[in-house]
Amino acid sequence: MEKIKNGLMGFILGDWLGMPYRGKGKGTFKPVWKKSYLRGDKCSGNTSMLLCALDSHYNLELYRQNLKDWYFNKKYTGENIEFDIDQVTQKAIMKNFRGVSSDSNSGNRSLMGCCVLAFSSLSKEEILPFIKATHNSRYSFKYTWFFIEFIRCLLKYEDKEQALQQAQQRCDVEINRQNLYNGSFVVDTVESVINWFMAGNSYKECVFLAINAGKSSDAVGALTGLLAGIYYGLDLKNGVKGFSTMEPCIDSFIQYLNPTL
Repeated sequence: MEKIKNGLMGFILGDWLGMPYRGKGKGTFKPVWKKSYLRGDKCSGNTSMLLCALDSHYNLELYRQNLKDWYFNKKYTGENIEFDIDQVTQKAIMKNFRGVSSDSNSGNRSLMGCCVLAFSSLSKEEILPFIKATHNSRYSFKYTWFFIEFIRCLLKYEDKEQALQQAQQRCDVEINRQNLYNGSFVVDTVESVINWFMAGNSYKECVFLAINAGKSSDAVGALTGLLAGIYYGLDLKNGVKGFSTMEPCIDSFIQYLNPTL
């Protein structure tokens, strides 16, 4: 359970640290590791979608309701989480979760709510409706499922290269190990996250490498932080400002996974 909590905290911290650099090109801002202090801004809608999923406890209808509450009532936002919803997820909510069935709408937000499904025993067939709720496209299905399987392999195998090989075999996916684009297209996001994670040797190094490439630095920072938090634990002492408002949701989810705690 400690690995899972470290991963969830690592996600939120990566999102928080990456937000100030979102949309900026690599080389257009001072690299994070050259600063004498760390300053986040606010977490993005990535964290809101994560919290929607955590609060649903793998219940699809509750997950959909939580997404509605986020969009219509600004739940899962606040002083430290910006209200920030992508067009694809917004359209899906407005269409009552029939999803946007177009490959051109294969953004990375399907990863944010569905990554926590890696900690469940749900099968591929049981997971697909969660993905389809917001992102109804073949790329979203394939790469969100792969990312979930990679997390599962990471929890099972001590060596991250072995975990990657196993996940690729299980999902019939071959990751482009040269892709460091940090794009918002789900394929670019997943490949960038995997490559930054494989390149680093600590939580800090993995996340800083990801953030310093700019572009979708919030999303890539969050997902890289999830993987690095699971694998390395957290080695940053600077917590998220106001993290106490989010930690109860994580603790509730951990308690749900293991009621004996």
